Amino acid sequence: MKLTMIALIASVFACHGATVTVDTASVLAEVPPTLYGTGMEDVNHEIYGGLDAQRLYDESFEETIPAQVIPHAPKGAGNKTCGRQWTDISTDGGIFALDSTVAHWGRSSQMLMPGTGTAGVANRGLNGWGIPCREGKAMTGCLFVRGAVGRLEVKLQRQDGRITYASETLPVQACGDSWTKVAFSLVPDVTDPAARFLILASGGGKIWIDDAYLADMPTNEFGKIGCREDIVAAFRKQGLSFLRWGGSMVNAPDYLLKNMKGERRPYEGFWFKTSSAGFMVREFVRMADLMKLPCAFSIHAYDTTEDAAELADWLKSFNGFICVQIGNEECAGLTPAGGKPVLADVRRYCENLRRLVTAMRKANPKLVFAGAVMWQQKHMDLMEKTFRLTDGYVEYWDIHVGASDVNCGNGLRNSLSAFRKMITRINPKTTMKAAIFEENSFIHNMRRALAHASNLAAAREFGKFLLTSCPANALQAYAQNDNGWDQGQVFYTPDKAWLQPCGWAQQMASANHRDLLVAGRSDDRDVSVSATRDREGESVVLHLCNPTAVDKPVRFVFQEPGLKLAKATSLSAHSLEDRNTPDDPDRISPVDATPTFLSAPMLKPYSYTVVEFRR
Repeated sequence: MKLTMIALIASVFACHGATVTVDTASVLAEVPPTLYGTGMEDVNHEIYGGLDAQRLYDESFEETIPAQVIPHAPKGAGNKTCGRQWTDISTDGGIFALDSTVAHWGRSSQMLMPGTGTAGVANRGLNGWGIPCREGKAMTGCLFVRGAVGRLEVKLQRQDGRITYASETLPVQACGDSWTKVAFSLVPDVTDPAARFLILASGGGKIWIDDAYLADMPTNEFGKIGCREDIVAAFRKQGLSFLRWGGSMVNAPDYLLKNMKGERRPYEGFWFKTSSAGFMVREFVRMADLMKLPCAFSIHAYDTTEDAAELADWLKSFNGFICVQIGNEECAGLTPAGGKPVLADVRRYCENLRRLVTAMRKANPKLVFAGAVMWQQKHMDLMEKTFRLTDGYVEYWDIHVGASDVNCGNGLRNSLSAFRKMITRINPKTTMKAAIFEENSFIHNMRRALAHASNLAAAREFGKFLLTSCPANALQAYAQNDNGWDQGQVFYTPDKAWLQPCGWAQQMASANHRDLLVAGRSDDRDVSVSATRDREGESVVLHLCNPTAVDKPVRFVFQEPGLKLAKATSLSAHSLEDRNTPDDPDRISPVDATPTFLSAPMLKPYSYTVVEFRR
């Protein structure tokens, strides 16, 4: 009899595997609709060379000053050098030379003196990948010129230069000694995913060129504000509900609001010695406005009050939620080697934050603000000091969390709980809340997708105390990893953009958002569950993760009757290390698992599954 009972129990377990119990009447928190964010910064060419519609790289001829070693690379990541992006195409004695005494913007320009031959330079875009052009689709651009030559042409050509797809002669004979902006349009007669752009002078004379620009002819409003349209489409595919702009690029000395006005110009960046101020805060805000999404962006913590107030006034024309973060990861090096915590740095930062927030809020009362002192529980005395100095000035504290482990939600719970406990102990009436502007990792594979799902499950438990949770980084150039942050949600090459598993996980979570977190648990320690429902109780959604290498049969028990399975969507992979490639961009993407779940519910190995029940 005993053996029969054991066999029966084993049979039931084998049949059901994990039992998920849900009590829809037990409401635990209200889930903010802004939870599903993404965080972007110019790391691994996320912006300049990526989101920025500019197809040329080193548009201002700055990298031709001796190749620079990328600073700030994490230990063990390895440093890369920036190579020259322009190639000399001169013939028959034509002279191509860098001139560091004459420049439109930046430190240098290119001088072309064709003599009896030609003098020219060619650009193949970021990493020399090539510039995609499509038959009959116009590309527009401009460049600044000074001096005069007999003839100046711009061309789209095959990489080897033997075939020209489009060309235009520019009116430069009377430019003289002042810089003149010359616009052009090129319509290629073939499609080539990896063309080159050529500027070619002939007919004698001497001319300087600088600040060249080439982009696809805009086909929508995003293109018109300088976005690469296919990348924006990939962002939108995720169903994002919040956008964050910032990160370590904000710490560059030249990352100042005064550099973000007027013409495109080069500046010395944090991650790359040569960067461009062509697509920055103002363009980001316009993009968020077009996407109809709330957003947050960072300004330099020691920018001027006048420039900050001017920006705040400009922001009045936007009606959406805009959060301004003052700085990024400020005072992160709180304990120098062998030294004590640096209290003075925290105080100096907080005093400056108060100055900037006061000026911006006076100019634009609609704005909200976030602080940027790096949250570190091991320095609670300094965290308390920071809170006391910023309480009432900022609405949010940016807390960064990890996103590499499939159970990383436990770390998020720990950090947010400690933060909430600290601020409510000091000021029980405080209105300050938390925002996770960076979920950081070093991976972009299936493990990252499950880590993000784990973080979202933990984030829901804090309800509206948490504004958003933004995986970093929003975007990454394919095979580009200069600094260890190999974590893009969207990857791109010159002619395509596609989602990595974490981007698909975000899409699944966002598409199945419900307002209320309810009680749910799994009796299998390897299977996690986060249960939500709508306010009316007509729809219940379960977010389930199986990070193991085996199938997990699952059965569902609801405390209230009347719910029937309506839909199941699953994201799974062959291993935690699987990712999507340009040759197979949808290899790991959501599939309809409804038929399986209607017959024999099963969680695949290495999977994130969303199941909806309806009354």
